[in-house]
Amino acid sequence: MWWTRLFKRKDTSTKITCPRCLGKGHVDEDDIIRLNRQGKWRPGACAYCSGSGNVDNEVPSRVPVDARHLTTNLSESVRDAIINNPKRDDCPVSERSRLWLENAFLLLLSFFGKENTQQRRVLTPHHSDFPIQYSGTEETAHDTMKIVATQMEVPLDSIQLFFYDDQVREVSTGSPFGGKIYLESRKEDQIASGVYLGQTEDGKYELWLNRKNLSEPESLVATLAHEIAHIKLLGENRIKENDEPLTDLAIVIFGLGIFGANTAFKTAKRRESYSWSSNGYLSQMEWGYALALFAHLRRELSPKWIDHLTPNVKSDFLLGQQFTLANSDTVFKKH
Repeated sequence: MWWTRLFKRKDTSTKITCPRCLGKGHVDEDDIIRLNRQGKWRPGACAYCSGSGNVDNEVPSRVPVDARHLTTNLSESVRDAIINNPKRDDCPVSERSRLWLENAFLLLLSFFGKENTQQRRVLTPHHSDFPIQYSGTEETAHDTMKIVATQMEVPLDSIQLFFYDDQVREVSTGSPFGGKIYLESRKEDQIASGVYLGQTEDGKYELWLNRKNLSEPESLVATLAHEIAHIKLLGENRIKENDEPLTDLAIVIFGLGIFGANTAFKTAKRRESYSWSSNGYLSQMEWGYALALFAHLRRELSPKWIDHLTPNVKSDFLLGQQFTLANSDTVFKKH
């Protein structure tokens, strides 16, 4: 019929070979290595193309091929949100990041308890919470670790803390066979701020700390909190495989999110130039929304602790808080 032809929408989409599985419909070990997702993905059906071997040509411009959120265990609605990746003006993060943060938050609450999280004290970068004279020494790091470990409910005597220099890219395991651990960077241009090596033969949790943190108290707290979060998740067998973004998010649950958020992105002004540095696995905007979820869970409308956030993070927090209040019927709903 002529009206059928008139109103029939023309399909302008073009299919291309899936850049994740290279058209096979499944991801194998070679794909995992190529995309640098070792230890995070397993071989199986390709979530990027849903096993078809091809995708719309616009998808790679919207979703990174190695996007950690796009896996095979997602519902159709969540997968659609990730593929289309709409960015709402009223939320500091993309829809895929929002869904991941909320679902990951719920997982952490199942691990550590909703009531515990609601009642937990929030630590701030103030002398009242960290009564330490920071002098850049290893002693101050041990004093800081005592406070952080107590906050995160890990016995201090179960942790062994070691130090390495910024220039060092490998440390000895102490094995008589000469084993070494190579330090991976959290960002491509940085050496790791800290390393969690699991348990020693005598049952101690082994942490390594980059000495550059000794002169930066907030980074020191954030790094120690992150490494101790590895103990809570991996060391105490709550997860089987390492998940760095989830580990970052865990410190929010334990009332230490301010430190991770404030060190996520820092700028410094010199006489003739500006510089910046970053730390951790969550973006500044993700930290802001994660803290907004934390406040939403605790029913805190004007928490005093937000005054300790850097201006950019505080701005993202406030936007995230407005979103959670306006969308309370959808926030924290399992997707």
